[in-house]
Amino acid sequence: MNFLCIDGEKVEISENDKTLVDTIRNAKKSITAPCYRTLRQFGTCNSCLVEIGGEKKLACGNRPVCDDSIILNREDLMEERKAKVKAFKKHKEMMEKYM
Repeated sequence: MNFLCIDGEKVEISENDKTLVDTIRNAKKSITAPCYRTLRQFGTCNSCLVEIGGEKKLACGNRPVCDDSIILNREDLMEERKAKVKAFKKHKEMMEKYM
């Protein structure tokens, strides 16, 4: 078994986890990723922001790595994710008008 840490909690990495979004959701933790559900039909929302090794990264664009330490629930990250979701929602609504 392989594990990583999310907000200090040890979490198992499933062999089916393709991205950190999968690992985070399988650990029953919440992460916003509206474009992940729509298979990026409307573009990338950039709202699945996490911190890995001191750098902000997108959970949808990173594979789970054994022994990584992920910061998910920190106030600045949550505020930035909220802003990105709002922007993506507006973009999606605009794009749906043309479909």
